[in-house]
Amino acid sequence: MAAMSRGTRTPGISRLTATALAAAVAAWFATPARAGAQWNDADTHSHASFRGLSVAPDGTVWAGGTEGTVMRSTDAGETWQTDTVPGAASFDFRGVAAIDARTAFVVVSAADTARIYHTTDAGASWALQLNLEQPGVYLDGIGCWSARRCLAAGDPIDNHFFTITTTDGGAHWRTRPAAARPTAMAGEGAFAASNTSVVTGPHGRAWIATGGGPIARVWRSADYGASWKVATTPIVAGLPTAGIFSVAFCDSRHGVAVGGDYAKPVGHGAHVAVTSDGGTTWIAADTSHETPFLSAASCVSSSGARIVSVGPAGTFTSGDGGLTWTSLGDTGFNSVVADKDVLVAVGANGAAGSAPAAAFASP
Repeated sequence: MAAMSRGTRTPGISRLTATALAAAVAAWFATPARAGAQWNDADTHSHASFRGLSVAPDGTVWAGGTEGTVMRSTDAGETWQTDTVPGAASFDFRGVAAIDARTAFVVVSAADTARIYHTTDAGASWALQLNLEQPGVYLDGIGCWSARRCLAAGDPIDNHFFTITTTDGGAHWRTRPAAARPTAMAGEGAFAASNTSVVTGPHGRAWIATGGGPIARVWRSADYGASWKVATTPIVAGLPTAGIFSVAFCDSRHGVAVGGDYAKPVGHGAHVAVTSDGGTTWIAADTSHETPFLSAASCVSSSGARIVSVGPAGTFTSGDGGLTWTSLGDTGFNSVVADKDVLVAVGANGAAGSAPAAAFASP
């Protein structure tokens, strides 16, 4: 489901209880927050709008944008190499999976079209691995467990989320059977806002965050997408433009979901939920409603409980795993990733920025 262009779609809590879960989250996350981070602007040599963003284990950052644009940075976002993928100038790359400095997947998000391109030579050439034209297909994001094993997911077709997997580096992409795919409610989909409504984690874990329907939900898998279970969240929903736009997991148990209503980018509300059990149960966070609409979140691995989130209205940080938030100014981005001690973000009109993790830390 496209954010900011193709408006469509958008979940209670299984009672652990909510009080016990909140205590578990707070016990693990226990640091205060502060304001004052400064983004260092980078020249991307482009006016494209960027939403796809991913960082590889070696620290290489890849980004995808409109007009078939792909960028790569090997110095934590300080400088970028920018180019376009041949034959893709009319497409928007909203999904990116960075494997290393030479290898990446980029995913086209377009109505009735699913395309996945792959490079193994740092973008000097691209192979079109998947080219599917089918009514209703729309890819929202991609995540990889390894260079060979990946998952891409998109909006529902015949009431089931569209999911495809590869175990051979994309040489073959296989559509999962309907019975093995998440079942959608009326109006429900996923948002292609930052490549973080579809995420993968260690040991075959994966999550798909939803919006557009009556409830914002998070689907989870522990077997590389072969089967799925769902949990509801208290994040705002009920409108085609509202729901969860991003999920981030700091480890296998502790995670955060952020979102809101992209039609109200500066409006405040129930925009954050947290989990301490891998996504089985979610509770409301940011209960004072400090955050406006947020399109992406990322855990700062060097700090344990630090989470940074971005949206068109600015940058926000949490030092307690997402329970409370502090504004760091009105510099807005679409997507953000953390690589150890550096944050990298991208946005509209060729915008890109980087900042040391210390800029988001507690005083």
